[in-house]
Amino acid sequence: FLHVDDRYFLSGSLDGKLRLWNIPDKKVALWNEVDGQTKLITAANFCQNGKYAVIGTYDGRCIFYDTEHLKYHTQIHVRSTRGRNKVGRKITGIEPLPGENKILVTSNDSRIRLYDLRDLSLSMKYKGYVNSSSQIKASFSHDFNYLVSGSEDKYVYIWSTYHDLSKFTSVRRDRNDFWEGIKAHNAVVTSAIFAPNPSLMLSLDVQSEKSEGNEKGEDAEVLETMPSGIMKTDNTEVLLSADFTGAIKVFINKRKNVS
Repeated sequence: FLHVDDRYFLSGSLDGKLRLWNIPDKKVALWNEVDGQTKLITAANFCQNGKYAVIGTYDGRCIFYDTEHLKYHTQIHVRSTRGRNKVGRKITGIEPLPGENKILVTSNDSRIRLYDLRDLSLSMKYKGYVNSSSQIKASFSHDFNYLVSGSEDKYVYIWSTYHDLSKFTSVRRDRNDFWEGIKAHNAVVTSAIFAPNPSLMLSLDVQSEKSEGNEKGEDAEVLETMPSGIMKTDNTEVLLSADFTGAIKVFINKRKNVS
């Protein structure tokens, strides 16, 4: 949905067409088509407070269109400069980083990249998780200090958006290999997100709901505490993850000063 005007939403499809829909009028307001041999659109979102619509393609391109007319603006080839990942792979997720003119791009080369939209440069590259063929995507915590992703190796992975590298002399500043993993499931973790309002989540009587669900013989959500050291923060965070079998788990990282 367009953040500044939720009467409109964006869709991309395998026919290579990007469509901006007008909900009250029940019709397509604007559309455009991807150029190139591979036209499959695999991700779509808005960025820069709705100024641009951005789509990801099967061959690893992020293409930007101005939202007002849906005209082509620019594009980024999401790939490494050398090695096996120098060929673009499917884009599986696009998330804007508000206030910093940056976007987070997830792709099927098991990499997550943070791009600066002012000059289209790579600000940070995150690795550690496995995403070679799934539609897994990374997303930010509610305060944007962390990002999280599911993984094909049954783990949930967490990174600091920006890591303090001042004490390291031989570490590239555009790479973030510092991650924490939680062995969360017994199947591919297809989705992992931070709760947008963790304090609200904590106010719910989750244990009571879990007990009620077990009495009905249903698959209940599992409430667990994050292993110590996963997130070095004084804030409470709630993390939810789901796997290929449909199992859902809830993890809580409680504030250190809460007894």
